[in-house]
Parts: sequence; C-alpha cells; structure tokens
Amino acid sequence: MSDSGFDRDSFFKGLLIGGTLGALAALMFAPKSGKELRGDIRRKGEEAVEGSKRLYHDARHRASALITEAVEKAQALREEAAEQLASARQKAEEILTSAEHKVDELSESAKGYYADAKAEVSKKKDKVEKTVAAGLDAARQELAKK
Repeated sequence: MSDSGFDRDSFFKGLLIGGTLGALAALMFAPKSGKELRGDIRRKGEEAVEGSKRLYHDARHRASALITEAVEKAQALREEAAEQLASARQKAEEILTSAEHKVDELSESAKGYYADAKAEVSKKKDKVEKTVAAGLDAARQELAKK
C-alpha cells in the first residue's frame, strides 16, 4: 500500500472482478437461450482475461520504462554531482595555490621593506650621531673660548 492510502493492485483486482461480475449479470438477465448464454459468457470471460493480460503487460511495460528512466536520471545526477565536486575541488586548489603565492610575494616584499627601513634607520642614526658629535665638539670649543 502506498503512502496516499491507494492500493493499485487492489483497485485493478476490484475493477476486473467488478467488470466480470457486471458482464455476467448482464448476460444472465439477457433474453437468450442457455447455449447462447454460455457461449456469450465464455466469450466475455475470454475477452476479460485478454483485457486483463493486456492491462497487466501495459502496466508492467510502463513500470519497467519508469524504472529505467529513474535509473538513468539518477546516474546522470550522480555524474553531474561528481563533475561539480571535481570542479569545486580544482577551484579550491587554485585559490589555495594563488593565496600561497600571494603570501610568499607579500613575505618577500615585507622582507625588502624591512631591509630598506633598517638601512634607512641606520643611515639616519649615523647622521644623528655625527650631528650630535659635531654639536658636542662645537659646544666644547665655545666653552673652551670662555
């Protein structure tokens, strides 16, 4: 039984049984001789059996086609998901590699800036030391004159 409460097998069984009984009842109440009635019943029974066989084969064929289609769609979705996952992995690796290169570049650049700043500070330190020494010498000379 499915989730909706509709049982397809029971419906088809009921349809076949109800159709057969209805046909039999119609034949029984028809104004015919016994031989004709039996022939009609046999013919209608054979028609009902053939109809139910056709119905069964059609339903089986449709179910098989639906299952095949569902399997094909599931496979296609699985393949698409695998392709998207591979693409996402590749993009993530590219981003990571790019980030690593940028970090390396920034690190080298920072080392260069540090070396330049250190050299500049060293030059200014030397200048300040020379200026202070010159100022002290000038101050000493002035004090010695007095």
